[in-house]
Amino acid sequence: MLTALGALRANKMRSVLTMLGVIIGVGSVILLVSLGSGARAEITQTIQGMGSNLIVIVPFKLDLGNTNFMQQGAPQFALNKFTQKTIEDVGRALEDQERVSGEIQRSMYMNANGNRFFGLIYGTGYNEFDIRSLGIEEGRFFNKAEDDSGRLVAVIGRTVADALFPGQDPIGQFINIKGRKFKVIGVQELKGRTLSFDMDSFTWIPMTAAIKLFGTNHPNIITAKAGSTDSVASDVIAIEKALSKTLSSDEYSVITQSDILDFAQSITKILTYLLGGLAGISLLVGGIGIMNIMLVSVTERTREVGIRKAVGAKTRDIMMQFLVEAVTLSVLGGTIGVALAVLGSVLYTSIFHLKAQVTAWIVLLAFAFSMMVGIFFGVYPARKASRLDPIESLRYE
Repeated sequence: MLTALGALRANKMRSVLTMLGVIIGVGSVILLVSLGSGARAEITQTIQGMGSNLIVIVPFKLDLGNTNFMQQGAPQFALNKFTQKTIEDVGRALEDQERVSGEIQRSMYMNANGNRFFGLIYGTGYNEFDIRSLGIEEGRFFNKAEDDSGRLVAVIGRTVADALFPGQDPIGQFINIKGRKFKVIGVQELKGRTLSFDMDSFTWIPMTAAIKLFGTNHPNIITAKAGSTDSVASDVIAIEKALSKTLSSDEYSVITQSDILDFAQSITKILTYLLGGLAGISLLVGGIGIMNIMLVSVTERTREVGIRKAVGAKTRDIMMQFLVEAVTLSVLGGTIGVALAVLGSVLYTSIFHLKAQVTAWIVLLAFAFSMMVGIFFGVYPARKASRLDPIESLRYE
């Protein structure tokens, strides 16, 4: 080992350049797989936070069990098919209108106190926060009377509050949306970010007020809450049966949180393995670089090999010397790659506020793979060195 380190130290620049491929390969594998794992963990946490009872009905056909998007084709939206009657039909299917709400969503500017904010506005029912398992940080959500009468009240996210009312209490103040003043009655409980999307940038207003504000009474989606986790499947069947009476099968999809979670995990898993595989290719390229440099080293040190054999070094000793040098290069490169990947994940998390999940298994796997690369690509140069004829080697200049 000391002999190997001495040989590498004698050619510092060459050693660094040789390790570069392994450093990039190991670092890329760990970082990309960690980002994929972090994304999967974030999505899982967000979806589970909504509650396993949540059911979402969308106005287009979507098969979440099929990840072949080319085969599915682009979804055909039927936005004008959902009406207030559709919401009532879902409520009757569940035998409880309190567990159903519609949503009309629009992105637009809001103004207050000379400040401006562009965000997503939800026109929804008074029971929406209960259905979505959302909480209130300050104030309250609007009630049934305010929803029915179309009262101009709003519940805003913390990001909206900080943008429009910096350093102030937003409760009781007004925000201007399309020339109409909405009184802020509540602030949504802090949700944070998911995949760089700010979950605290939403504004919630009564459905009746949204219909007048947006000029439409067609919900973008319908949300429902199953009676219990065990009744989700039966509630989905009841909803589909009710909707099939007025809509064709291509005009709606009933989606559960389990469907979304399985779909999200399968997609992120595919992306993680794909990116990890691409990064693995660079690690193989690094291994080829090690082999090439070791072959050059064998040629340059032919006379050294002859001298060692002349003083009694065995073929096995020569082979082990060059093999250890190749593995040392690979392991040192792998160690630096691991350190850079961990540093990169920390910087990524702090800058982009996204989770990078560096796990022990991926670090060990990448490190072991780098060692295997060193052994695999170091065997041929080592064997070539060990088979050199000592007499011919001593004559080499």
